[in-house]
Amino acid sequence: MKRIAAAFLTLVVTAGFAGPVLAAPSGPQLHGKPLYDQWAKLELVKTTGMQRVTWLPEGMGWLEAETDKAAGTSVFFKVDPVTRKRERLFEPETEKSLTSEYNRLSFKNLAGLPFTAFTYLPASRGIRFTAADGEFVYFFKERLMRKLERPAGTAAPAEAGPPRGGPAGAPPQVQDYSPDFTKLLYVKKNNLWVFDLAAKKEEPLTFDEEETLLNGKTDWVYPEELGQREAFWWSPDGRKIAFLQFDEREVYGFPIVHDLAPDRRPAFESTLELERYPKAGRPNPTVRMFVIDLETRKTVAMKTESSGDVYLTRVAWRNDGSEIFFQRLNRRQNRLELLAADPVEGAVRTILVEEESCFINLHDDFRQLADNKRFTWSSERTGWKHLYLYDYAGKLLATLTRGEWEATGIALIDEKAGWVYFTVADNVGMDTHFGRVRLDGSRLTRLTPEPGTHRASIDPAGRFFLDSWSSLTVPPTVNLRRDDGTLIRTEASSNVDEIKSLGLREPEFIKLKAADGKTDVYGILFKPADFDPAGKYPLYVQVYGGPSHRNSNAYQTAGPKAQLAQLGYLVWELDGRGTTRRGKTHLTATYLKFGQVDVDDQAAAVTQLCARPYIDGARVGITGGSYGGYMTCISILRYPEVYAAGVAVSSVTDWRSYDSIYTERYMRTPESNRDGYDRGSALTYAKSLKGKLLLVHGTIDDNVHPENTLHLVDALQREGKSFDLMFYPEHRHGITGYNAAHLGKLRLEFFLRSLKPDGWEDSIKTVW
Repeated sequence: MKRIAAAFLTLVVTAGFAGPVLAAPSGPQLHGKPLYDQWAKLELVKTTGMQRVTWLPEGMGWLEAETDKAAGTSVFFKVDPVTRKRERLFEPETEKSLTSEYNRLSFKNLAGLPFTAFTYLPASRGIRFTAADGEFVYFFKERLMRKLERPAGTAAPAEAGPPRGGPAGAPPQVQDYSPDFTKLLYVKKNNLWVFDLAAKKEEPLTFDEEETLLNGKTDWVYPEELGQREAFWWSPDGRKIAFLQFDEREVYGFPIVHDLAPDRRPAFESTLELERYPKAGRPNPTVRMFVIDLETRKTVAMKTESSGDVYLTRVAWRNDGSEIFFQRLNRRQNRLELLAADPVEGAVRTILVEEESCFINLHDDFRQLADNKRFTWSSERTGWKHLYLYDYAGKLLATLTRGEWEATGIALIDEKAGWVYFTVADNVGMDTHFGRVRLDGSRLTRLTPEPGTHRASIDPAGRFFLDSWSSLTVPPTVNLRRDDGTLIRTEASSNVDEIKSLGLREPEFIKLKAADGKTDVYGILFKPADFDPAGKYPLYVQVYGGPSHRNSNAYQTAGPKAQLAQLGYLVWELDGRGTTRRGKTHLTATYLKFGQVDVDDQAAAVTQLCARPYIDGARVGITGGSYGGYMTCISILRYPEVYAAGVAVSSVTDWRSYDSIYTERYMRTPESNRDGYDRGSALTYAKSLKGKLLLVHGTIDDNVHPENTLHLVDALQREGKSFDLMFYPEHRHGITGYNAAHLGKLRLEFFLRSLKPDGWEDSIKTVW
């Protein structure tokens, strides 16, 4: 097994790859600011052929559709992946029944199918679709259609209420139909309600008058940091409902002020939004789990040992409905328990426990097998994320993957054939691949041979997969492969003649040393088409960093960083220590040390780059948003001799101001890591500002609150420092619309003035 695992990992890192010009330019051509301006209009990469498919269930192939021009309706086909032979998807009797049932319910007289898109119900027992007059389900065996009606005041899922933090009294944001689609479950007025579609009657199932929430979407920190966006789950037979209750009475309500009306006109009477937002070291919501029996209306509390220092997440009913699986994470997030609750008595048993010295990353690799006896799991216990097979008593049955690479997620479990298909990160995290292994842990195989970034879309029957891939040197290609990786044919390829004619350069992949002088770190450098090694260029550092970032070995010659380089910059992005997909030791290098190790690595890399004769170390700028905004702020303050300018967008400036789950996962609480919080605060270094700094924030950011930027503004003013500031009204964590266009021009002008690339005076004339 060790031999197989070793063969699975293929390192293709080439330090200092030169990034050649793709073709020698001939005659006059676009370059500089004109090329930058025309970039989006140029078809730099012409990808032709089939680039994606919609797979059908049960090995039926993929879906294609066309319009019957005479009838004005859609016709659907199933396509054999090998022969490309097309057949009508629905049998004539089924299609006739679909149309007649829809006409019966909607009082129409259509001659063809009433929908242009649909989804299959679980086990392919029917389809669900939206038509002009509502949402419907159709059951194949019964040849029956049902209209999915809703009580007045509720919205369809696609339009389920306002964004997070919407006005009081807004429509419920989460709703779901029972497995037989006879009942609708939703949250209203902080309680759980059910609507009987046949009787057209709604009634409450809970009667909580306290400030507790039954809807995960109205709690901020759970969906944002745990990915827990649902808060109730139907049992497989539709007779019981498991739900979470969020008690947020102890959680601070952060005030967000709206100075514009919803139509973005001036609101001369501002409105206040209070957001329940638990900050680092402060009280969390207490989350409890209950099960309600719809027939008896009896509600049973699950014995989850809940408190504000416990997180409950990843809830799922066992296939036979006998238990409810969930995961319990301690507040320090270094102990994770997979538990099972008895929905009748509320008793809870432990299946397995994971413990680490630093933190545990949650995953979505808990997958139940159809035999109702086994499940898959992933763990970083070896220092690398890998897959395992267990039974429900917690016994390890098989180690599925192993090696110094990561199995990043399960794509499909083909129980009939005995295979698990999964995604892979290797090549120091730069490459992504597709692999498979048998359920006993044997025959571990990588299915995508080419170095690069592969994104596989697999047939639900596990017979074929579509592999979309590229690398820094290979433009996008799409291959159709069999389950064993055998190439059937190339479905799409790319023409880059325009890139060649413009003389654009492939980016250079570079290996450097981290600030410790030992660890290898990697980055990508972009150069302008007219790059002259005898010249002198400013360095433009694009940064995100943090424990969720990773560069990729994908085609980027036509991307935004390559576009930016045409203005006369060398554009640089580094993956330092603390970034993902290189194992847990690399990831936890910044544990308790945000703003220290990661910032040191960025500065060390820039210093090494500036040893190149064509890089001007006196003209280095840095920019990023969110965590990248934080990195920008603290980098320019801690290393004023390295960075001459920075633009920080939506930045955390002190981790005491960010949410509890994210911050404490990596920094613990302020009380237990005071030195780490102080050293990781941009406010600590306000007196060191020497370069030019532009701070940007949305005024109603509910993720990184505007107070972060305001605190740094105050600290800089206290030290008598000069800086620039821009707020965008009524924008949350992402700046969009005309404000985003304004920000783009503002940042462009700021760096042209600050870093002065060749021709900057002419370039700046056309910015606005």
